[in-house]
Amino acid sequence: MGFKQKKTNLMLEYIKDVLRYILFSNSDQNAEYDLLLKDDGMIFVPIYPITYVIDEAFYNKIFNVLNLALTPEYTLIRPLTMQVVVLETANLSQERGLFFPMRKGTANRLNETMEQIIQRFYQTGRIPIMDIIDWDFVKAPHAIITGVSGSGKSYYMKVLFQICSIIGNSIAIDPKGSDLARLAHKQGNEDIVIPQFISSGNGEQGIGGKFLQDVIKALKNIESIMYERQSQIYQNSDKVSTDYRELGFKPYFVFIDELAALLTGANKAVKDDFQNTLTRLIVLGREAGIYLILAMQSARAEYVPTIVRDSISLRIQLGRINSENTRFLFPELNEMPMVPMGGKGTGIISIAGDSRYSGIEPIATPTII
Repeated sequence: MGFKQKKTNLMLEYIKDVLRYILFSNSDQNAEYDLLLKDDGMIFVPIYPITYVIDEAFYNKIFNVLNLALTPEYTLIRPLTMQVVVLETANLSQERGLFFPMRKGTANRLNETMEQIIQRFYQTGRIPIMDIIDWDFVKAPHAIITGVSGSGKSYYMKVLFQICSIIGNSIAIDPKGSDLARLAHKQGNEDIVIPQFISSGNGEQGIGGKFLQDVIKALKNIESIMYERQSQIYQNSDKVSTDYRELGFKPYFVFIDELAALLTGANKAVKDDFQNTLTRLIVLGREAGIYLILAMQSARAEYVPTIVRDSISLRIQLGRINSENTRFLFPELNEMPMVPMGGKGTGIISIAGDSRYSGIEPIATPTII
């Protein structure tokens, strides 16, 4: 028996020891299952007939027990739903199992210069998030980042904006005229939408419906670019499946910070116009290379329509994680996910549309040195 197999056997024995006293009240039931360890996860194999009920609660219980027990040897990835796999075996009693995706070891925070981050992008075509996690925005379009003050949300928005401004075109919409707007201004980016009182110095105006109308105007301009690109792709491409890259267009990133603040003081008609425009960009923008990155404290339905939230592939929640504040961005979670990381800029992440990622896992956003 080789060293690798010995180590696998020891890990399987350890997992069985962990589950033995927690999973079942009747110790005899421990003989009613087996475990398989794969490169991308673990399979719990019930040996029928069984005397326990397998449902989502049972699946979640195994996950919650092993999540901490396997750290740091493995990072368990919480699937969005219970995963059942079919096994190739001649034994009818063991032809199916519960799959728990996991990653060997733990992903690490990037502590790199912006030049190193950009170099990673040009090597892979994907935006680095951690050392072994990155964002393929072509496969997984649009992003939403939530987190309370002090969570590291604004810092990460600035990091993303710097990256996206180098690899494509970008526009900054910032109702506070704060970090994002100042960074865009410092970089010489002219596509900045801020309230008039910030640029004029008239503090009596504040944020209101007029600002939201300015935002809508900017979004409709981007919508026109989207339609123009779609028209050119249709007329000039012979391919059935293609996108903006075939014609040499750059990706266009639309950053909206503190989205909830945009709706302050606006009437229903203006709010509806904004949300309808936002929805069209989210749903139709992918092929044309239009990508939205939204940030807010909480992704409540009154700020982000369900169709928009469901169409966003990259979801990140930073800061305090509990069952109450995850239900908006991660409605699949009915329990508090354990996050084996600490510090600013940490939380949970889910990337839909990319087969390399299968659920929700911990994140620590990059630190630029």
